[in-house]
Amino acid sequence: MTTPEKQNGHARSTNGAAKSGFGATSIWQLVKERRTRDALYHDAAYWDARASARDGLARSIWPSNTFNALWDERQRELLLRTLGDLAGRKVVDVGCGTGRMSRFFAACGAREVVGVDFSPSTVEAAREESRGGAGQVRFVVGDVVGGLDPAMQGTFDDAVVLGCLSVACRDLASLEVAMKNVAGLVRPGGRVLILEPIHRSPLLRRVLDLGLEDWIGVANRAGLELLGGDRMGFVPVRLFLSVRDLPRALVSPFFRAGEALLDKLPYLSFMSDYKLLVFRAGGS
Repeated sequence: MTTPEKQNGHARSTNGAAKSGFGATSIWQLVKERRTRDALYHDAAYWDARASARDGLARSIWPSNTFNALWDERQRELLLRTLGDLAGRKVVDVGCGTGRMSRFFAACGAREVVGVDFSPSTVEAAREESRGGAGQVRFVVGDVVGGLDPAMQGTFDDAVVLGCLSVACRDLASLEVAMKNVAGLVRPGGRVLILEPIHRSPLLRRVLDLGLEDWIGVANRAGLELLGGDRMGFVPVRLFLSVRDLPRALVSPFFRAGEALLDKLPYLSFMSDYKLLVFRAGGS
């Protein structure tokens, strides 16, 4: 397994490229990383290194911060469309990264927000970036597969998982465990929203090699009832424009056109990188 020191060394050279105006990787480098995904993505040291070496949203999203800004706007739009008014609700952000969405939920009026991530350096970065902000946001270290703090069980109105389970889980068995852990965080009748890259193709999938119906089945077995779904991340645009910091004036029209296609033409769902699934916990 790669040591944190080697990970950090690699990431620092990557960050230097980003600062010079170019992204940290090429599509070919992305393909090479995907070939070793099982060893990289489930290891907290990999995410510690990214949080320490990259700048801005690239700490936890894509190498290109130009693309990341558009991605962030699109995610917020999609989450608000699905979750509606968060005023007065308690929200847990599982796999929170550096806390961008946790802070967003607080800004939307959530009564309390807890961000959870298994990477200590990432949690520390989230605390640093949130310093001086809304007091109702806090961040804790926790492993969605290994187990979460029992004191949090059944205490939230909404659990949100963005791009976490597809890298934290290696197989169906670990997804079953993680989904039960997430479902256990919400009260009866509470909601679980999952926005994940769900694929079986060698290029697009992350660690987990399961299809959409597999995910829904796992959620059902965890006591969750499907309420609806959505999609984002038009694959051709995401693949080519997320790896280099090109000017926003160039990236934005292509990005928005791709997302508009996904919104208007549901049959193009197979061309979306991320699938959104929203569930309700049983027992209400």
